[in-house]
Amino acid sequence: MRMTRLVRLSSLVAVVLAGAFVGIGSVGAAGSAPVTCSGGSIPSGTYSTLTVSGACSLDSGAVIVQGDLNVVSGGALFADFGGSDLIVGQNLNVNTNSVLVLGCEPGAFICINDTDQTVGTMMTHDLIGGNLIANGALAIIVHKSVIDGDASVIGGGGGVSCDPPAVLYTSPAFGTFEDNVIGHDAVIAGWQSCWLGFIRNTVVGDVSYDQNVTLDPDANEVVTNVILGKLNCFGNAPAPQIGDSMGSLNEVPGGATGQCQPLVAP
Repeated sequence: MRMTRLVRLSSLVAVVLAGAFVGIGSVGAAGSAPVTCSGGSIPSGTYSTLTVSGACSLDSGAVIVQGDLNVVSGGALFADFGGSDLIVGQNLNVNTNSVLVLGCEPGAFICINDTDQTVGTMMTHDLIGGNLIANGALAIIVHKSVIDGDASVIGGGGGVSCDPPAVLYTSPAFGTFEDNVIGHDAVIAGWQSCWLGFIRNTVVGDVSYDQNVTLDPDANEVVTNVILGKLNCFGNAPAPQIGDSMGSLNEVPGGATGQCQPLVAP
């Protein structure tokens, strides 16, 4: 029974991904130019590429990037405003000591501009046509997004601490993927921060969750995911857990290895 539902879900995910990204390279006006944001608001529009080098907010309407979007070292992209969706035709790259806040939704991560800051009513619809690649990033916070390729987070997090970095004001550095669709594999490895989670995602391929260390003992919540490949977890501290997430066991037809074996539905 569970396998039948997972097979149907796999087909549905394939349809969603195909529909989301068909024709993305031809969207927008001819002659769109590369743009660099060094701070402030990113204007709505279509760009060939987008580079974020300062603290930039995607808060003025939809932005389409036909090629890569690069958050360079020390940059910060805050794309958690309802009504301002982001479409990236190729890869979204997040570099050393940079910040990505992508997507918002009711309950789990309320949009900054939502008039209801208790439950929330707004939701983003962000699409990445290639891979999300983060190497040594300070914070990675991704909600309600579709990633056509891989999601890869290697290193980063700012260290095993809950002290807020200046760019995040009063929030500690942390990482999370929640309520996303990932079209290939997901890898989160070597992350060190206050908190980290992987919650309610649908992943078409495998998930590797390894060597992640947090200060918060309730972190490394790996719950309520549907993973159509395998789930591999090794060397995390604390060990992956349900914690206080009120989540459920993961559905993984390919099975789990290491620390995540107890977190898979029979």
